[in-house]
Amino acid sequence: MVPDYDPRLLAVREELSRLTLAWARDKALDADKAKTLRRRAASLNHARYFANIPLYRRICERAGVTEAEPKFATLVADLMAPDDIFKSYPQRLLDEGDFSAMNRWVSEVSTLDLPEEAGAHATLDDWVESLAGRGAHLVFSSGTSGAMSFVPRDALTWDAFTRMPFLYVPFVLADRGVLPGWKAFLARGLARFLSPERLLDAFFKVGLRDFDGFFCNFSGGNQGIQLVGQKIGAMCGKAHFLYDTRMSATAVRAIVRGPATENDARLMEEFLATTVHDKEANYERLIREMRDSARRGRKCILFGTPYLLLEICERVAAGGALKLPKGSNVVFGGGWKSFTGERIPEAELLAVLSETFGIEPMAVCEGYSMTEIQALMLKCPHGLYHVPPHLEVVLLDEGLNAMDETSTTGILGVLDPFAGSYPGFLVTGDSVRMASGPCACGRPGLAIAQVERSPGREVKGCGGIMAKVNA
Repeated sequence: MVPDYDPRLLAVREELSRLTLAWARDKALDADKAKTLRRRAASLNHARYFANIPLYRRICERAGVTEAEPKFATLVADLMAPDDIFKSYPQRLLDEGDFSAMNRWVSEVSTLDLPEEAGAHATLDDWVESLAGRGAHLVFSSGTSGAMSFVPRDALTWDAFTRMPFLYVPFVLADRGVLPGWKAFLARGLARFLSPERLLDAFFKVGLRDFDGFFCNFSGGNQGIQLVGQKIGAMCGKAHFLYDTRMSATAVRAIVRGPATENDARLMEEFLATTVHDKEANYERLIREMRDSARRGRKCILFGTPYLLLEICERVAAGGALKLPKGSNVVFGGGWKSFTGERIPEAELLAVLSETFGIEPMAVCEGYSMTEIQALMLKCPHGLYHVPPHLEVVLLDEGLNAMDETSTTGILGVLDPFAGSYPGFLVTGDSVRMASGPCACGRPGLAIAQVERSPGREVKGCGGIMAKVNA
């Protein structure tokens, strides 16, 4: 079902992984080599996309670009696509439950060649699960319009999506003092002798067993930030979720657009029962489990979006102090808006977290990412989101024309070397301001100083949906 990968592309990816590991471990970076490798990967990915993705081939044909290796400037100027391609199917297909046609759409926008006869399913969730069983992983997100985006990943791209960020996350946490000194020393030592793949295997096996995890999200489902929580949870000694059930794509869509079938209505009601009717009971359970871990001296990881973290802080404060053991930390990401649509000031969130759980600001870490990439940008103590060196980022003006490398403000574009099953040359819906000059934290390479949703682009992710639920 998935075309073979060019060995040259796999070799370039391996080199990029090693460079990224060195950047994480030692704050060392050969920037010129990293750029050369990223652009070589972009060229090889172009050939892969052209041969195997009908949508991408049509983009090339309209731009007059052939399968031959184009210049990098041509890729940026003519072949980048908006992230809206992942919701480019007619919405009526989901309204009518025409999953055979949805299979055809996935085959148009990716390298996944899905058979039409596998398209008969009762719900959207059944369809997503059935494809995962065939090695086709659809990661979904939804904005406030209810139009679902589906990013199709083959096994290799799924592996990169779920593993690649953890090549550098442990070392960033070590910089913040979250990991004990001896463990950080051991991790850096192992990273000098193990390949990136073997180091990841070791980290997933033992990395967070001395932590209990508390996740303000769902324990299952293929929505982006839910998957991050699930992956971290699988590495913890114990994992506790605010919503101990799957996040249903069917229910999420039905809440915004209205249920199309009885099954849709049933799943929507179950979702609302969990997130609205049982909301306070779910918070009470999660906080009770957190207090128990703290009494036993277990370090805790608290994970969620800003608005949910504020909610849990309010409920903890109402029940008395909850000071987490030394070494505990909070990791968050996703939309910064509250249920009222107001932006939550970062300083307010950090102050509330510190007061509620008795943790130092260094133990609070924010990540910036998106469903469409195999990367996570973590914010350092000096307020910058550091771009890992395996990810190519470019800036575009309002006309989506490429800006030169001296520009610092524009619409973010990405060229992801590890996006093998879908066009990884993407224009995001975010406007960013890049940092100028080296960061005081000592980590080299590009960094983003500020991120905002581009004007006219809908709020994405579970933040917008949960705001809709609680409106």
